Amino acid sequence: EKSSLAMRVALFLVGLAVGIVAAGAVCPSAGFVDSYTSQSLPSAPVAPTLMLASELMPDVANASFPFIQDHWSEEATMLRPEAKNMSNPNPVQTMCPHMQSGLVNWHDPATWGGAVPVAGANVSIPANSKVLVASCSVSSSDIFGTITVPIGSELIFSDAPINFSATGFNIQGALRLGSQSCRLRNKVSITLYGARGAQVLPAESWVKGIFVEGEIDVHGAEFFPTWTRLARTASANDTWIFVQDVVNWQPGQTVVVTTTEVKDSRDFNHNEERKIVEVKRTTLGNVTAIKLDSSLSYLHYAGLEYQAEVALLSRNILVQGDQYNSEPTDTANGGVCTDPSDGSTFPCTTGVSGGPTDRLFLTGFGGHIQIAHNRSQGRFSGLEMFRMGQTNVLGRYPLHFHMMGKNVSANAAVATDCSVHRSYFRCYAIHGTDNAMLSQNVAYDAIGHCYFLEDGVEENNVLQYNLGAHVHMLGPFHQPSLGIQGNSFGGQNLAWVDEYPELLLPSDLTSSPFYLTNTFNDFIGNAASGGWSGYAIPSLPVPVKAYYDKPGYHFSPKNRPLKSAFRGNTAHSTGFWWGSAAGIYVGGELKHKTGGSLTYTAGRSANRDTCSDPTAGTPWGPSGCWTTSQQLFLRFEDNKVFLANRGLQDWGQRAEIVRIEFHDVGLSMNVFGEVWVDKMLMECRSSKHLPTWFAGCPTAPAKGPSPPWGLCNVRDYTFWSGFGGFQWYDVGQLHIVTNSTFRNCRNDWPHCVYGPSPGICNGNTVFTLLTHSDQFVPEVMQGTSKLAFENCNNRWGFSTSLTSKHGLTTSGRLQSWRDTDGTASGLNVPAILGSTWAGDWWRINRDCTVRDQMWQCPIAASDSAASITLQSDPTLEMTIGTAVCPNGQPTPPLPCNVIAVATHFGRNESAGLNVSVNSKITGPIIGEAGGWFVRYASGTPKVLSIRSVQVGTADTLILALPYPAGTTFNITGTPTTPCTPASWRQCTHYFRPVWSLDDVRSSFGDTYFFDNTTNILYLRVVWRSSSFPNVSPYIPWSSADSTPVFSRGGISLVESSWSSVTSGQWRIEIVSSCATTNCAPQPNTAVPPARHSSSVNSSGSGSGEPSGSGSGSGSGGPSGSGMPSGSGSG
Repeated sequence: EKSSLAMRVALFLVGLAVGIVAAGAVCPSAGFVDSYTSQSLPSAPVAPTLMLASELMPDVANASFPFIQDHWSEEATMLRPEAKNMSNPNPVQTMCPHMQSGLVNWHDPATWGGAVPVAGANVSIPANSKVLVASCSVSSSDIFGTITVPIGSELIFSDAPINFSATGFNIQGALRLGSQSCRLRNKVSITLYGARGAQVLPAESWVKGIFVEGEIDVHGAEFFPTWTRLARTASANDTWIFVQDVVNWQPGQTVVVTTTEVKDSRDFNHNEERKIVEVKRTTLGNVTAIKLDSSLSYLHYAGLEYQAEVALLSRNILVQGDQYNSEPTDTANGGVCTDPSDGSTFPCTTGVSGGPTDRLFLTGFGGHIQIAHNRSQGRFSGLEMFRMGQTNVLGRYPLHFHMMGKNVSANAAVATDCSVHRSYFRCYAIHGTDNAMLSQNVAYDAIGHCYFLEDGVEENNVLQYNLGAHVHMLGPFHQPSLGIQGNSFGGQNLAWVDEYPELLLPSDLTSSPFYLTNTFNDFIGNAASGGWSGYAIPSLPVPVKAYYDKPGYHFSPKNRPLKSAFRGNTAHSTGFWWGSAAGIYVGGELKHKTGGSLTYTAGRSANRDTCSDPTAGTPWGPSGCWTTSQQLFLRFEDNKVFLANRGLQDWGQRAEIVRIEFHDVGLSMNVFGEVWVDKMLMECRSSKHLPTWFAGCPTAPAKGPSPPWGLCNVRDYTFWSGFGGFQWYDVGQLHIVTNSTFRNCRNDWPHCVYGPSPGICNGNTVFTLLTHSDQFVPEVMQGTSKLAFENCNNRWGFSTSLTSKHGLTTSGRLQSWRDTDGTASGLNVPAILGSTWAGDWWRINRDCTVRDQMWQCPIAASDSAASITLQSDPTLEMTIGTAVCPNGQPTPPLPCNVIAVATHFGRNESAGLNVSVNSKITGPIIGEAGGWFVRYASGTPKVLSIRSVQVGTADTLILALPYPAGTTFNITGTPTTPCTPASWRQCTHYFRPVWSLDDVRSSFGDTYFFDNTTNILYLRVVWRSSSFPNVSPYIPWSSADSTPVFSRGGISLVESSWSSVTSGQWRIEIVSSCATTNCAPQPNTAVPPARHSSSVNSSGSGSGEPSGSGSGSGSGGPSGSGMPSGSGSG
């Protein structure tokens, strides 16, 4: 280290010595000014005019390697910036700062009062002056100290070849290299010098940086577009590539072709940088041919499904870190670590042992640009930033809009058509700044989150048409795939990780091209390649760091809506390092611990509750997003994800996902809450592209259908071991999928490994229903219409089998699906699908058939589905998940005993549903049958609550329960959320007895009938709001409450009363006069008859009418109210 530092000091002194000789002696005169005529300036870059020779043009009719034009996409529209004509070599330049009057020359001694600054000196621009740097003002070998521009002064660069080097810039006035209407055409470079070991970090903001509290304008020549996509697959050994736009890129410039692998990391990098040799037009109009200086090493796919991006890294204006002290020095073995157990590799940042030899690539110390605070302005276009960013140094990023505030004026924080590559910490950062614009920028090869919204307060910004690629994570990001430190590759939860010096921001565990802590911004037409995810959208309960508990920022970033739809964005070669990681990942949580330090988990944590009230759920607005009018949906439109573990993962509450494509992903999406998916194309496996076998793992087995276990890590073979089209979640969801196509989703995909037999994938289905749990069990949660299946052989399947350790689970019995037009089942008429694990419970009629463990039943208009929970033993039910009815079966197993049977009216109890301790009942309402009869094995509980009511307003669900003769009842309806009687509401309503089952059926739900002949209690289960108007609690209801529903695409799903924020938790409580906890003796009564005899297995007895006038007083109504008692002994 000492030797290295000494060498750097010597190099600096050499530069200093040379500068002393050269400084001020280059220009022919003190008054020299560069010429700016069209003849003296380089031509602006223009699109090619020469055509590619016909013999070099591939066969355009070759179906195996088709040409893709105009960013074609089958379902999602790939948004692009508006086309430009780049044919003018001499565009008009106006408002050029270097051509204004009143300038003084850097190389004029009079400017400095007698002596031109020499190399090594700190330079302060004279007060109230505008100093022009001309082509001859400084020598390329000069290295100045800190350049200070005071308020009222400006440092201006000429449109001329200039190489300017300094240890930093402190801009209180202005630094100008062109303007937005005067883009410089010559090559200008600014090199920033400084060594990490020479600083006490964090150093002053201008150390090896350009620190701006005034104004900065940097505007180079326009290259358009800055990135495009391949028009045709580029194979290894190709030297010509074809792209989908007419580009004005120039020979000598550097491009990068992005990877089309599943894995993208430092140890498996198939991105390729090359220099341009030629650019030619082709006969295909908007397709351009580019010749590279050397042949490609890898295949880069471009087919109808998706195409690799090609980006221009070079610009004519360059700000860079110096070549001596910028690069990291901790790069042993190329920064690659190896799993100790399986030989798989990963990039070291905190490796296997966590020791010093595993903590690599942490010493990068490049330059940086920071535009700071509320009086500053920064405008950039056509700027290249190379060797920038300082690893784990707060605020030292390549381009950083820093705490400019909420009221940033239009055009005051702008970066367009710039590039960042070889960055040691981030790319483009927006911190505490609103109204910034990042457009048409490129970023490649960066450590840490790249496009970066820092603290969660950044709003009203625009990120559009940007590309981010090849992003490197920090910290122990690999641990989930090793199953260590409380992590699991296939689980939902991941360990919390605290910040430490080598992980300044713990969310850099999941470094991604786009890191979006606040969604109230515009995200349009961006592309992400590589990273932990493509777009990381974490949950921040409150703002962090500088804005934690800061007045004016008391709100919850995680609950902010999207300002406009998240639209036209793509992601690929990402989501590799964890089973639930995704191209678009709405998850993870970042927050402060007590004491102030940051902690982060990448797994499922705080669900987003997108809300119009920004304070909902915070200490400043703890009540949450209570009313429907406050609830907002995250809307995604025209997005595409390919080559990822998952396409979209959203641990949120509400989303609308329209026109989205997935190709070569393990699962299209896993989404939470109320979600509508419309016009989805899910291609489980494309037919023409295969990524590298086992992600290039060094110990990968020979390619084949049955490789041995233990070679490589689960992350390496996940792509090859299974996939699924769409996952119905296990509980508390409302999902609607419409107008969607599934393609090439087959369990006999020939490349499958580790399946039950060669070439057969484990559980590969289009739709997967989660059947592993006795704790988390479904209501009526999903509906579909207008589905299409192309080359798919398993339309649905259960996540577990009856022969697995989970066995016959409660969740397995309750699975169902509203196939509203029959396109899911192929019946092509409205149907309900339901699990055969529940016997005939889901068999609605005689026209039902069985397919893949599901009844598929055409339904009549009177048929529907509902869900309720019967609570009888709160103490026992509190142990669900810990002592009984587990989520997944632990070792040793936990019981989940059957305590009752639910049977449709008119059926044999042998065809009923076994009800477990977790006594949710989800099932069909069969119009011909008329209701559910529930018999408890030990007798109907003395006190029984009906909760989580999910019954449509127009549906009639009759619940029947047997009791001993002579039982009387007190039946009430109450909310379970806190409800205090007030002048405007009542919190309890008393049900009243009526004369017959027909009276119950025709009521609004506040009646009951006890049939003294059959000893069966009947009541109609309805949903009601959480409180009642301030009227007598005994006055009958005169109308029904409208059940909350989630409706999209012509499908309506009823909300459950526990999940509806508008309803609280409506509860019906039955208190009987039984002397024991379970009413005994239990009457030997038959299942009530069906309303119509055509119901399946119609049987049973009982009149359904009262046997007499009744002599008991009953408890359904007040004494003397004139109501029929109906509950006496007959």
